[in-house]
Amino acid sequence: MTMEKKHPEYKIPDNPHAKHRYESAMKHVDHAKKAGKSSEEIHAIFHKIMEFDPMDIDSIPTDEAHKNYRLAVIHAKKAMENGKSSEEVHQIFQNIVTGNAKGHTKHS
Repeated sequence: MTMEKKHPEYKIPDNPHAKHRYESAMKHVDHAKKAGKSSEEIHAIFHKIMEFDPMDIDSIPTDEAHKNYRLAVIHAKKAMENGKSSEEVHQIFQNIVTGNAKGHTKHS
């Protein structure tokens, strides 16, 4: 008789970006599994993403896979600093992440 270990359920924190971080973490977990990472490595990846502070731009990887995300965070942070509304900031972020941004912006 084999005892199958049930994976503990993760409680998503109650904040506006937690669901997105969770979805991102699960995407990274799937890639890690396909790459043959160990259970410990997969858990470390999951927790690193869930504890991630998006305003800490230096903690965002600079590799090609994270290029648009990093650029979107930089522009979103700058937009917040320039007084843009939450909706405008999210739109700027989404446009860059999805590749729908047009032209260049001037930051003052």
